[in-house]
Amino acid sequence: MARIACIMVADFSIAALVRSNPALADKLLAIGRSLAPHAELDAVAPRARELGIRPGMTIAQARAIASDLAVLHRSPAAESSAHSALLDAVESVSPVVESGAPGCVWLDLAGLHRIYNGEEEITAELARCVRRVGMEPAAGVAANKELAHLAARCGGVRVIEAGREREFLKWLPLDMLDLGKSDRGDDLEATLARWGMRRLGELARLDPDAVGTRLGRRGVELVRLARGGIHAPLVPRRRAEFFIETIELEYAIENLEPLGFVMRAMLERLAERLSMRALVAGDITLAFGMSGHRSFSRRVAVAAPSNDVRAILTLINLSLEAAPPEDGVESIRIEIAPRVPRPAQTDMFLPPSPAPDKLQATIARLAALCGPGNVGALRAENSHRPEAMRLDPFAPHPAPPIPEDAAAKNVTQLVIRAIRPVREIEVMCSREIPEFVRGENLGARVISIAGPWRRDGEWWLGFNGGDECGFIRDYYELALEDGGVYRIFRDLNSHKWFLDGAYD
Repeated sequence: MARIACIMVADFSIAALVRSNPALADKLLAIGRSLAPHAELDAVAPRARELGIRPGMTIAQARAIASDLAVLHRSPAAESSAHSALLDAVESVSPVVESGAPGCVWLDLAGLHRIYNGEEEITAELARCVRRVGMEPAAGVAANKELAHLAARCGGVRVIEAGREREFLKWLPLDMLDLGKSDRGDDLEATLARWGMRRLGELARLDPDAVGTRLGRRGVELVRLARGGIHAPLVPRRRAEFFIETIELEYAIENLEPLGFVMRAMLERLAERLSMRALVAGDITLAFGMSGHRSFSRRVAVAAPSNDVRAILTLINLSLEAAPPEDGVESIRIEIAPRVPRPAQTDMFLPPSPAPDKLQATIARLAALCGPGNVGALRAENSHRPEAMRLDPFAPHPAPPIPEDAAAKNVTQLVIRAIRPVREIEVMCSREIPEFVRGENLGARVISIAGPWRRDGEWWLGFNGGDECGFIRDYYELALEDGGVYRIFRDLNSHKWFLDGAYD
């Protein structure tokens, strides 16, 4: 038999505001259609309801009961983010999830009994996951969606055992349902109250055809619901391709420091949602709504996906410092592409390397200090000139494989340390053969010499307005009296000598 769970967040519009701004949790809250004293309240927080404040009251009437009542506008952006977070929390427990009205989701419990000991443990885990994303849920478990929804509307955790559905429906008050209006436009709750109907069990005894002639299709559906005869299928939602948090600010933010403070809280909520789904944050897309109905967007690449909020915020701040928004920011939207974390195994024979996320943040800081074009990894350019180099984005190379016969080849190889840029030196020659070398921290007689080897090229650059002669050099390798072995060359265009490298 199918078992369906329904997770609901009561007063969802207020819960979404508190989630986006936890400082509101200790205040008496209500949501009004406007902030004028004669405007009616659309939603009231539980603490305000305990004082007698109800939806439909005017703000003036409500503040006559509680003068410290805070009335806010409804935030569609906060509700959208909160509902997405609710779906992520539930989907961390079951892969089959259907999205309902804002603040309400259903999930299939099939197969979860192999992981959890009973439905009470499943609902406890669901409640814990929803609290992690900043909301207090109610849960209901039953044989179908409708009964599970009614059970969740009762508050707390309610599990309707198989075979006891009619017993639960029999005593359920009609005011627990959002009856709405009939096909003729009449208020269903008022009509049923005139008939003396107070509970679903009383409605179940009526003839559906007779009710249909008076209340239309909606009345027939209520009778079928009271008898437990409605079984709508569960329609699973598609997996989220992006994780999004949106917030609408009360006033425009013009400085990066307070903007980063707001984004930190948003990133913490996103990181929590990602970690619940066993994912990490990849590339980030920022979208700012600015004053004057203008927009600003920025894509921040994350080379090492991570849920470290501090490292991610550092990358965002450095990107914004390089090219900040042109005007005050009134709304923020952060979109993260999720990635599957890759396990990393350290090498027993290599020194420990920095964490990838911290390394990326360090490179971003260096780029902000020195300029993006001055930070990277040097790579040999495809050129005949030995010192020709280019700057590529930094990415650590994997450790080279160790050959199988490495232990047998215990041979010390000579390594040259290239000197960049090359240093100009003075060389005294006899019959065009170097005999003494003098330069910075260098001065000794030549005791052994090899060379010259001529190298030339890039003569074709003269056709593009460059050096007509290209370059032509004679290279020598010298052993000096100071015990060093050096590589030098003579530039035949300028007839100057240069120190190119030293052997270690």
